[in-house]
Amino acid sequence: MSDKESPPSYVCNMQLNVDPLEKPRVRAICGPAYEQQSSESDPQEECCVDVENVTVKFYISKTKIVAQVYPNCMTMAEVKQDISRKFEVDPSVILLKQNNRLLCDNTPIHSTNIDEFGIHEFQLELNVPQGDNTKLSLNVYYDKHRLPDYLTVHISGEDTKDGQPKNVVVEIENAAIVKPFLCGYKDKHSRKEYLDAFTQTGPYLDKGKYRLYRSRDTQTWEQKEKTLNTAHEQSVQCVLDGINVRYMSTANDYIIVPGKYQTYAQKERAERKLEKILLIQRNWRRWILWKYIHMRAKEFRSLVKNREEEEQQYEQCVEKRVERTEQIKQFPRTNDDFDMLFAEISRWKRAELKRITAHFEGPARISEVNILLDREIQLLNGVERQRRLVSMAMEDFRKDQLLKELGKPIEWIGYKDCKIHLDLLRTQRVRFLTEVYKDLRQTVEKDKRLELLSRVMELLLDEACFPNFPELFDLFDREKNLLIYAKSCDVEILRKRQNILFFELIKFQKRTQQKNVPSRMCIVCKKVKPYAQFAIRTRQSHVDTCKHCYYLKLVATENTVYQSILRCIQRDERKRKCTTSFAFVMQQDDVRHMLDKIWHGHSALSKSETLSELRLPRWNKSDDWSPWNCVCLTERETRDHYKIDNMEKVYDPKFILYVGNCHMLARNLFHTLAAVATEFQETGQWWKVGMNKQRTSNLNAV
Repeated sequence: MSDKESPPSYVCNMQLNVDPLEKPRVRAICGPAYEQQSSESDPQEECCVDVENVTVKFYISKTKIVAQVYPNCMTMAEVKQDISRKFEVDPSVILLKQNNRLLCDNTPIHSTNIDEFGIHEFQLELNVPQGDNTKLSLNVYYDKHRLPDYLTVHISGEDTKDGQPKNVVVEIENAAIVKPFLCGYKDKHSRKEYLDAFTQTGPYLDKGKYRLYRSRDTQTWEQKEKTLNTAHEQSVQCVLDGINVRYMSTANDYIIVPGKYQTYAQKERAERKLEKILLIQRNWRRWILWKYIHMRAKEFRSLVKNREEEEQQYEQCVEKRVERTEQIKQFPRTNDDFDMLFAEISRWKRAELKRITAHFEGPARISEVNILLDREIQLLNGVERQRRLVSMAMEDFRKDQLLKELGKPIEWIGYKDCKIHLDLLRTQRVRFLTEVYKDLRQTVEKDKRLELLSRVMELLLDEACFPNFPELFDLFDREKNLLIYAKSCDVEILRKRQNILFFELIKFQKRTQQKNVPSRMCIVCKKVKPYAQFAIRTRQSHVDTCKHCYYLKLVATENTVYQSILRCIQRDERKRKCTTSFAFVMQQDDVRHMLDKIWHGHSALSKSETLSELRLPRWNKSDDWSPWNCVCLTERETRDHYKIDNMEKVYDPKFILYVGNCHMLARNLFHTLAAVATEFQETGQWWKVGMNKQRTSNLNAV
C-alpha cells in the first residue's frame, strides 16, 4: 500500500532549446506587478526588455531546497507572488532574505548577490502570528502543481567556442506516471485514501507477461480454483465365494511372470558364459585400440621421416646451388653468368655508396666516390675482358653445335607413338660438308694438305650457286700454289678466311626469297628489321624495340634466378596436367617485373629477400596459375602452403586482403595476357604450348 501524498520522482531532461555554448537569451514581459507600475507611469508604453534567465534557490530549511528560473528583471514582489501561488499561502506573509538581510519588494533579482556559478540564493520564511498553522509544505509544491525544478550547469572555458565560461539553465522534467486505479479503501478517521498499485513508481506491468512471477512487490489478489478431493488409484481384490478371489490391478502394477526353471549348476554356467563374453569383448576392444595406436604411430614416424628427408634434400639443393653459383662466378661462360657478375658489382656499389654516405661528408665524400668510381671501372673492364676471351674460346664450340643442329634429321612421333626420322638431302649435305670442315681446321702435313685441297676444290664445283664461291675457290687455289711453289710461307690468315667462308657455305641453302617480308623500324637503333628480330613481351601493347636494343636497355640482373623461378612454375603446371596455363606464356622479364614491382622483392609472409629461395606458387590450388593467382613465398613456405585446404582459417584477414590487392595490381599490369590467351584458344594453337619437344614436328622445314 502506498500513501497518495508521497512525493513523485523526477528525471533530468538535458535537451534544451538554447545553445549550451551561448548565454540563453529570452524576450520576456514582466509580471503583473511590474506591468501595473509601468501602466500608471505610461499606460501606452509596453515594458519589453531583453533579459537573461537565472536560477534562484529558496532555502526553506537546511535540508529543504527549492529551485526556480526567473528573468533577472523580476522584483521580489513578483517572486513572492509566484511562490505564494505554488505553496498556496498568502504572499503578504512571505519573507525573502539574503545573508540574513531582508529584501525589499521593489528590489530586482539582478541587484542581489550571486555565487560563483551565477545562482541567486534566498532564505524563504513565513511571518505568521502564533497559533496559525500556515506552513510551507513541499507536498503541496510537488503534488498539486507538479512544477519542474531547474539546475544551473557551469561550462568551463575549455569546452566553449570563445573560451569564456558559461552558465546554462537546465530544466528537470517531472516524469511521474499516472497510476492506474485498481482498488483501495479510505480511512474513516483521517479521510486518507489508500490505493492498490503493482509498483510504486514504475509503469503499469502486463500481468499476462509475468503469470509465473511471484514477488513481494505484487500487491494484487487473484482468484484460483483448487481441487481438494484428489484421486488415488490402487489395486483392489474382492472375494467371489469362499475360495476364489478376484484381483483388480492398476496400470502401475508390476506383474512378475515365472520363467523356465534352471538348476544352480546351469545358473553358474550361464554367469560364467557372460563373464567370458565380457572378457572377449574387452580384449577385442583392447586389441583394436592397440592396432589403432600402432597405425597412428607408424604414420607419425613416416611423416617425421619424410619431413627429415625433405629438409635434407632441401639443404643439399641449397649447397649445390651455392657451389654452382661460386663456380659460375669463378668461371663464367654464358651471358647470364656475366650478367650475374655485373649484378654483383652493382650490388657492391650500392653498399659502398651507403657506407660512404653514412661515414663521410663534404670533400672527403667526393674523394671516396671518385675512388669508388675508379674501382668500379676496373671491375667492369676486367669482366668485359674476360667476356671477350670466353666468347672467342667458345666460338668454335658454338659453330660445332650449330652444324650439329643443321645436320640433325627431322623427328616426330607418329602412329602408335612410333618415332619417325626424316633425313633430307639438305641435312645429308650439311653432315658431309661438316666433316670436310673439320678436316680443314686440322693441322696436317704438306702432302695431305694438298690432297685435301684438291678434293675440296672438286667439291666446290657443285656449289657454284654460293654467292662467295669465286672468292672461296680463289683462296683454296692461292694456298695450293703457295704450298707447291714456295719453300716457306705463313698461310694461317689465309686459312682463317677459308674457314669463315666455308662455314657460310655450309649454312647456305638455295631457297626462293620470300616477297613482302613483314618488317618495321626499331625506335632505338633506327634500323628496319623483320618481326622475327623484335622482342615480344606479354606486357607490351605494340612492337617497337629489337632484341639487341632491348638487351642493352635492361639492367644487369641475376637472370638465372628468374629463369629457375619460371622453370619451377612450368614444372608444377605440367605435373598438374595444366598445359593451357599462363605460365607457358610468361617470360623471364615478366617474372622479374612481378617480383620487383608487385611483391617488392621479398616473401609475403616472412619478408625474406633472398632471391634464390623465392617462388611463385598458386594462391588458389583449384585454379590455373596466372599472375593474379599466385603469391610470393619461400621454398619451404610453398610446400606448407600447398598443404592448406582452407586459407581463411590459417591466414590472417589482413594478409588475405594484401594478397588480393596485389592480384588486382597484377591483373592491371598483365591485361593484354588475357587477349593473348583468347587468341591461342580460338586458333587451336594452344596445344603446342608446354608440350614435350619430342612430340612436336617442324612442319615448316619439310
